[in-house]
Amino acid sequence: MSPTPYVSALQTFYNTVSKSYNAQTSTIHAGGPDRLVAAAAAAGGVFPGAHVLDLATGTGKIAFAAARKVLPGGSVLGIDISESFLALASHAAEELGVASSVTFLQRDVADLSDLPGREGDGRWADAVTCGSAIAMFPSPKTVLNVLAKEVLKPGGVFVADLWAPHVPAKIFLDVAVPRGFEAPFEPAWLSDTEVAFRRVFEGTGFELRRVDKVGGSTSKWDVGTEEKVEVLWRNLAVEQTWLSFGLEKMSVDVVEGIKWAWVQELGKYGDGEGVVVAEMGQWVAVAVARE
Repeated sequence: MSPTPYVSALQTFYNTVSKSYNAQTSTIHAGGPDRLVAAAAAAGGVFPGAHVLDLATGTGKIAFAAARKVLPGGSVLGIDISESFLALASHAAEELGVASSVTFLQRDVADLSDLPGREGDGRWADAVTCGSAIAMFPSPKTVLNVLAKEVLKPGGVFVADLWAPHVPAKIFLDVAVPRGFEAPFEPAWLSDTEVAFRRVFEGTGFELRRVDKVGGSTSKWDVGTEEKVEVLWRNLAVEQTWLSFGLEKMSVDVVEGIKWAWVQELGKYGDGEGVVVAEMGQWVAVAVARE
């Protein structure tokens, strides 16, 4: 199955940032993987002997947190589109001594067929986890229905999280969408994460049990000079293709208008010393596959 242009752009982006990703997110996402897996365990999906699928596994932090709870006898399969992420995750598994219970596979979430551990048409997973990625699935409801009907055992647990709001990214969508930009994902994921989670489970094979903010961290963006604002703009509008995919197709005049509006709105969030400070919350959704 060939990836969509957006998925290909994500793959390139994450391959590029893979080596610095853990360092970049260590403070923002501190404690996040353990809290996500704890939520899955509390819902009955992660336990000794359980089989777990970790979507968009990245460098494997959630997979490793799950591995500590499924032994003895359990297993974790982590899938991701980025071969660079997977190489780092596989190396970390060896260093942590969990390579025998954690497997990594390059796979798009749009293709969950023939995964290792699946026997025939059986639903094999006790839990599916997904960290900071569900918003970027090209068709989240389609993925959820496949998970509920073909991957998770009846009553199996799905747990996903998202860290929001990322203030500069939220402002980007706030000013870009009214000017004709077609966001690659639902903007509500950044502006009202709880509502976005509740919407995505509607009409799927899941019963949503809860959506809670379980943790948080303080994020800062230095916008004290024009040069620093320009660096942040380029990072969002050019490099962060998970957010800005498709912007390159718009006219220069429209893009400049978006940039101008973004700079004006960003300035409203400053602390008076050229720094934007905001609390990012870890929102966790827990759902159960219907019988």
